[in-house]
Amino acid sequence: MHNSTPEIPPAAGASNGTWSTQPPSSEFSLGVLVLLAVLMVLLALVTILGNALVILAFILDRNLRHRSNYYFLNLAISDFAVGAFCMPLYIPYALTGTWHLGRDVCKLWLVVDYLVCTASVFNIVLISYDRFLSVTRA
Repeated sequence: MHNSTPEIPPAAGASNGTWSTQPPSSEFSLGVLVLLAVLMVLLALVTILGNALVILAFILDRNLRHRSNYYFLNLAISDFAVGAFCMPLYIPYALTGTWHLGRDVCKLWLVVDYLVCTASVFNIVLISYDRFLSVTRA
């Protein structure tokens, strides 16, 4: 049977007790990794904030509550979930090339990631179809 806890590869730290400043599987320097991490976190924060504003506008403004705008609300909710759950868990993996959060969190992340990304794409298809119907059958 497999051990569910990930093992630290020998290349992660030197044998004299010091840790390397660079992740084991990274091709980038420490400066580039920091820049990538800042940009990825900024992208996640913008995703969360932008979709939270769409959800808040829908809640506060009753004039936005039309049938076609519910598709945008649904898209904002699924994209908010991508920014709040999927992106933060993916950032360390993308930077290091190693999953550090355990097997169960990995499975949960995969399920939620596929679910909300598929929901997001499906919402875009519904919005496109709704716009097509509003143009052709005005």
